[in-house]
Order: sequence, then C-alpha cells, then structure tokens
Amino acid sequence: MITALLAHPYPRFSVISIPLLEGLKEQFPQMDIRALYDLYPDSSIDLWEERKAVAHSSLILVVHPVFWYSVPALLKKWFDEVLAYGFAYGNGGDAVKGKGVLWIPSLGTGYRDGEFPGEVEISEVEAPIRRMWTFCGAKWLDPEIIDSRQPLTPEQFSSIIDSLADRIADWESYHCLLYTSPSPRDTR
Repeated sequence: MITALLAHPYPRFSVISIPLLEGLKEQFPQMDIRALYDLYPDSSIDLWEERKAVAHSSLILVVHPVFWYSVPALLKKWFDEVLAYGFAYGNGGDAVKGKGVLWIPSLGTGYRDGEFPGEVEISEVEAPIRRMWTFCGAKWLDPEIIDSRQPLTPEQFSSIIDSLADRIADWESYHCLLYTSPSPRDTR
C-alpha cells in the first residue's frame, strides 16, 4: 500500500503537489492520499486514522511545498503527534521500521516574477526530516525535489510524474512481496 501525505496549506494555488498526486493516482489507484489540510482544517489530527494509514503502508510519500525553509505547519504537527514514542520509535515503536519514505518537496512557485529570497540549500531542509524518519527505522529514498522557480512545461511535469511512477513501481514490486503490515497501536 502506498500512502501519500499531502500538506499544502493553500490547495487551490497548488500547481505542483496536487497535480503531481493526481497523475500518480491514475497509475496507482490504490494509493491513499492523506490531504492533511482537507482532513484537518481545525488542525486536530485523528491519530488512530493516521497511524492506521502508516501501519498499512509499505511506502510513504511526503509531498509539500517548502515553507520558510521547512515543512508546512500541519505536516510538522503530524510528524510530532503521529510519529510518537511507542508507535514509531522507542519501546514497541516499530510501526515505521522498514517502510520506504519518498520526500517530494516543491520549491518556489510563489516566486515566478523574481528571484527566490535567499539561497535555498535543500540539504538543510532535508536533514531534519531525513533524520526523523531514519531514527524511526524507515528507509529514506533519494528525494524527488521539484524546483519550479521557473514554470515547468507540460512535458517536464509529465516526465517527473513518469520518473516517480517508475520509482514507486520498482519499490512496490520488490517490497510488496516481503512486507507484512503490523497492527496499528492506539497509543492515545
């Protein structure tokens, strides 16, 4: 099972994240898209549902625009609450162990008319996210960083979707044979 965490605070302005997942959903209809800002407009995360989604996944896509050199606020809250001690790490916390995590951030679509303010060192944004997932025992896959400070052509965007679909299919074909979902634990 593939779970996509979509964290876009302004979905109607999404020119990368939502169209990207729509394209992937066509190729992977079983993919569970967890649109966090649609599911939790009041920021009150249903831990049981989110942990159940994580537990039943072999691959987790983390899709979001980069906001202030980090993840959007609700995704950070999701990390803090869902990936908690006893579930994702620590005593009995093995629900994420061995799962693939593919980070798919997008950069700069809000800055089409000029330079992005400051240099974005994506490795600085990636480091704490990668460390968090690997600390929990996940397999960190090479990220798919989408730099759209210059608008992408339809051909370029389609190529990104196709490349991601190939990577996902490779992961799924190998790991679905090996993977057994743990039972989600209610650690509320």
